[in-house]
Amino acid sequence: MILHGVSQESIEFVRSRLEEFIRTGDFHSEDFDEGFEFDNSNAMIDADTYRGPAGLREYFALLRQMWEQFRFEPQEYIDAANGHVVVPMRLIAVGRDGVETVAHSAVVYTVRDGKLARAKAFQSKGDALKADR
Repeated sequence: MILHGVSQESIEFVRSRLEEFIRTGDFHSEDFDEGFEFDNSNAMIDADTYRGPAGLREYFALLRQMWEQFRFEPQEYIDAANGHVVVPMRLIAVGRDGVETVAHSAVVYTVRDGKLARAKAFQSKGDALKADR
């Protein structure tokens, strides 16, 4: 779904990087702006802000400690206001007890000069779109 005014290149950049992460479980540090931050402060359990690729790797290490396995399923890529790409997604996680849990969230990505500059997680697509106005 394309709605506003982000470049198609930014949407494809975010899409391709997420698809690669989903496929390989890793990402390339050169895809990130030197000041990159992942703001997960809206989360109930692991609320924090992670800086740089090393911080993002720390966040995923925490998820790997919490869950036996997990995967992200992007639902759509929305060209949102203010030059952001909003990606509603599902997180499917299997706990150490074997119970599968499904959570819905959305991430607002900022792409600057062909690199990921910022990502902010929200509890829902609606929250992400409201915050982006």
